[in-house]
Parts: sequence; structure tokens; C-alpha cells
Amino acid sequence: MKVAVCIPAYKNVQYLRRVLDSLVMQDYTDWELVVTDDSPDAAVEALLQEYQGRLPFRYYRNTPAQGMPANWNVCYDKADAEYIKIMHDDDWFTTPDALRKMAEALDQHPECDFVFSAFRECFIDHPGKEREVHCSTFYRQLLKQDPVHLFQKNFIGPPSGCMHRNRPEYRYDVRLQWLVDVDFYINLLRHKPGFVYLDEVLVNIGISDLQLTKSCHGVRTVEIPEYFYLLRKTGEQSLQSLYVYDFFWRLMRNLGVRREHELYEAGMQGETPAVVKYILKCQRPFPFRLLRIGALNKILVGLSFAGRPRK
Repeated sequence: MKVAVCIPAYKNVQYLRRVLDSLVMQDYTDWELVVTDDSPDAAVEALLQEYQGRLPFRYYRNTPAQGMPANWNVCYDKADAEYIKIMHDDDWFTTPDALRKMAEALDQHPECDFVFSAFRECFIDHPGKEREVHCSTFYRQLLKQDPVHLFQKNFIGPPSGCMHRNRPEYRYDVRLQWLVDVDFYINLLRHKPGFVYLDEVLVNIGISDLQLTKSCHGVRTVEIPEYFYLLRKTGEQSLQSLYVYDFFWRLMRNLGVRREHELYEAGMQGETPAVVKYILKCQRPFPFRLLRIGALNKILVGLSFAGRPRK
């Protein structure tokens, strides 16, 4: 098969039916569905049996459950196809040609391993509330320059909006949760620079108030260990980018960090990067309320960046 649609499932049968229905309507035929199930019961398997003959699927029950994102990797390891299209069980395709358009984009660009599209956020807890998300020309240019600019903002979006070539080195780091998708994108695009962007909403993304991204935002003991772990993986030289520097400046400000020991108390491992020590020193004389004034903050970031440690 050309494409493996990988669904790492966990209990959400009511949402899973929606993505399966969106797969039934696809006009592309060179694909198969791979489902790896972390659920504590047989509800997912029972639902799939309803699609016998309508969907070309392979089902695997994880015993024991793998958890997120390990289950994503299990699903990838089961895939035999040339391309992988991950779909989380609360996301779904918007049009019958969505799968075909992504696959054709990779077919037409053999120099690239990665394609992503615009998407629509659908707020599950607020029926009717939707928001389209497109990747601007500016953000695409930043991505071409260096994928570490994803520190500033994940302007690619969630994994369900992406398709990529099936290579063993493209796997998710199980030590991450909050930043697992950003880490994956940086790893892939550093391994194989170049991408295709489709400025068309091909996927709906289910957004819930209970999702991990909601519960982790602004939590020191989540954000600090993961951002500094990712910084070590990408290299401290990433802080020489103004956009990455600006992100860590805002991270320290938004989390209310003043001193280096607070980073360790929050769970950071290893040495504090010299540039981060410098950021803390630059911010210390100013009350946080002043650092949140947009114009003043931009001036301080610009001036301090000019004097940053270069090593």
C-alpha cells in the first residue's frame, strides 16, 4: 500500500466512528488502516467490525497499554506502507479527496519527506465554535530557515494535519508529552529539510477542554523540563536565533522565573544554558507587570539579544 493511516486508539468510540466514516468517503484507494488500541475493553475492536468490508484495516490490541506517545510508535511500527498518515481518534477528514491530495503532494515532491495542510479546530465542548488555522508565508519562511523556530510557535499544527514518508528514524520521543509533536517535526525536518504545505483545510481537529495541551499550559513542572530537554536535543546554539531567544525570554517571564534554582526546582536537568542565565539577569531588575507591556518588552528583548553570550 502507498499510505498507512495510523490511528492510535484509546476508548473514544463516539469520536472514532466519526474518523472512520470520513475514511469510508475517501476517493483514494491505495491505502490501509492500522489501529493500535490502548483501551481497557473491546469497544474499539467491536466498532471496527462494523466497518468490515468497507475499510481495509488491521487491528492490534496493546497488552499492556502503551500510553501516549508510545502507542503512536507502536502504530507506526505496524505500518508497511510508503507513507504514514497519523490520525488521532478525535480528528477527522473534511473532504473525500483529503487523503489523495496529501499522498499526491509527496508523490510530486520526492525531495521532501513531509507534507502538512491547513486545518480547522472544532471545539468539542462548545458546539458550533470553529476556527480555521493556516500557516502564513512568514511562518513557512521561518520553517525553511530552521525548524527550531517551532520553539516560538507550533505553526505546523497537530500531527493529524500531516503526512510523511515512512522511515524508522521518524518516531516520537516517549520522554515528551507537551512537546512531542514539535520535537518530531524538528527531528524530521533536520533529517530531511524541505516540506510541502497545502493551504486547504483537509482535516478537522477536535479540541477539548480536557486535553493535555490545556492542562499543561503555564505549569512550570511540565513546561520547564520539556522545553529545556528539547533545547538540549536541538543544541544551545538554537538560542542564537532571535525567535528562539524571544521564546525563552517570554517563557521565563510568563512562568514567573527569577532565579536559576527555580528551574531546577521545576525539574530542569543539566546545566543552565549561558543565554538563559543572561535572560534571567536581564529581566531581574524589572517587575513582571512592566515586562508584559508589549512595546517595552520588545525593546528589552532587542537590546538584550544584541548583548547575549555568543558561545
